[in-house]
Amino acid sequence: MRKGSRRTISLAFCDGENTVYEYPGREPAFRTARSFVTVDPDELIPLPYGSVLFTLPERYPVSYDGATGTFITIEDDGLSAASAFLSSGHLRTYLPAYEKKNTAPVLPLWAYCGVVLVDGQFFVPALRIDPDPRSDPELHENEEELEKAIGDMIRRYPNNRLVTQLTRCATEYRCLCARNFFLSRYEAPVPTAPSCNSRCVGCLSYQKHSGFPSSQERLTFRPTPAEIAEIILHHVNRVDAAVASFGQGCEGEPLLRGSELAQSIAMVRRQTARGTLHLNTNGSLPEMVSRLIDAGLDSIRISINSPREEYYTRYFRPRGFHYRDVLRSIDISLAANIFVSLNLFFFPGVTDAEDEVELLDTFLKEHPVNMIQTRNLNIDPDLYLDAIAFEASQPIGIRTLIDHLWEQFPDIRLGYYNPPREKF
Repeated sequence: MRKGSRRTISLAFCDGENTVYEYPGREPAFRTARSFVTVDPDELIPLPYGSVLFTLPERYPVSYDGATGTFITIEDDGLSAASAFLSSGHLRTYLPAYEKKNTAPVLPLWAYCGVVLVDGQFFVPALRIDPDPRSDPELHENEEELEKAIGDMIRRYPNNRLVTQLTRCATEYRCLCARNFFLSRYEAPVPTAPSCNSRCVGCLSYQKHSGFPSSQERLTFRPTPAEIAEIILHHVNRVDAAVASFGQGCEGEPLLRGSELAQSIAMVRRQTARGTLHLNTNGSLPEMVSRLIDAGLDSIRISINSPREEYYTRYFRPRGFHYRDVLRSIDISLAANIFVSLNLFFFPGVTDAEDEVELLDTFLKEHPVNMIQTRNLNIDPDLYLDAIAFEASQPIGIRTLIDHLWEQFPDIRLGYYNPPREKF
């Protein structure tokens, strides 16, 4: 919102029918980690197109009472707190403010953002972190075009199981990356790994006894190097500045199939130098990272939730590897001079906590990656804070953290997507 604006900002809430309403006269609040905060109008942007509103079941909305300077829980069993899930390319800066009932269920795997009404219009605490349009919802309102493209691909590659998998991703899961593959643009996802050596609390593809479902089912087969190379070659030979990326939400850890991936990369590179061959990974197997680089890997994105080893381990719950292996994979990739991104899961009140920022500064000085992908962490806020046993320190604010990173590390790109090598 424009500085100095005097527009009316009201609390948003949901009724028992999952309809979102404005609560006149109630000043809204947001949350950072476990603390409630007042709403700063300068943090707000209009709800981005393609975002989704959610009800937060069995969670009371929380408002701010300016007269007393206190936060008030609206304990009405007919009401629940409201939240937004932002469209791609946007980074949330605050969580929704709520108080849980004892019977509240664990929330599904979405990145919950605060939401308010400003003169009757929805606004959220967020910023656009990457101008790349590849996953903008406006580009994906093309069901007839997509259906035809999927049919053409199935006829072209009737025996390639990855085409069947990506069809499911594009239609059932509405994966925008998979849709772009069929429409021959931007980045092609290449899922390959049915197993994983992490047990992430917020795993998108495998949940057991967690109280919430996975976002999509994990890949159930092991595509051959020939199937993998066929998909990649189709994409890079038709798309300028194409990216083909291993490591997707519908699979486990691609490094566990490193030998086959190295074969597929070599098969591609024997036929063409086009395209960016990229790996999204937990970085658990440094020697395999080195092998993939030798085969022709162009870029890598390694995921962490925190530069603090304890928080990392409690969230990723690694099996057979340690945090130091992840750091070694980063250093091997930097030494090989490929493009290195840190997939840093942002969580308001944790990522921007003062002691976390200090650790991140040290991390980036010791491991000067080329890019930080600022990704919202999809998880129930309370589940995450409990899982990592978060110890609070004063937050500086997500926007302030972004400004700090731009100022202190001007050579590190901040964004949301894997860039093609033409833009390294």
